[in-house]
Amino acid sequence: MVENPFESPHHRALTQLYPLQMDAEEYAVAKELDRALESANAVYREIFPGSAITTLERWENLYELGHSGSLEVRRQALLEAINRDSGIAERHYKALAAAIGFDIDIVKPPRMLRAGLGRAGFEVYDQDEQYTWTVKCDRLKSSCTKLIQTLEAQKIPFTQIKWKFQQPPAGRLLLEDGGALLLENGHQLLLENET
Repeated sequence: MVENPFESPHHRALTQLYPLQMDAEEYAVAKELDRALESANAVYREIFPGSAITTLERWENLYELGHSGSLEVRRQALLEAINRDSGIAERHYKALAAAIGFDIDIVKPPRMLRAGLGRAGFEVYDQDEQYTWTVKCDRLKSSCTKLIQTLEAQKIPFTQIKWKFQQPPAGRLLLEDGGALLLENGHQLLLENET
């Protein structure tokens, strides 16, 4: 028995493309397209924790959550757990730095013009700048090794960090890469090791 063809959005679309009398075979094709689209939509809903139904329990297991409460309460708890665990949030990096004893500020990358060439024919923006974020620390670079290692290990893979540290006062001698750096009146003099 043939179902009501007006229940199928694909059948209605096919009748516009193929305005002859539709038979049971064309209707079956339309219903199969309906099922394929609904299946794709169901998979799409399940990949996001805010709309998951059948995969919600797996999401909860991943974040070590209970399975009690209404669907909306469970989803809300899951989203809160994901947001707390997210490594993309600025607060995550600030908290990580604070946990190892550093106070930092993060400058987000500029939103750049993505198209266009300058008069000389070069691109008017640096594509890599949109994936570069700046970390400012009010300490000298020589005392921030642990901070650098920690944030570099935790950063988002396709991004890079530009570091800004406190500048030493003029005349201060720093050890750097086995040598010494003498800052004098804004000039840097590299002194080699005596070996």
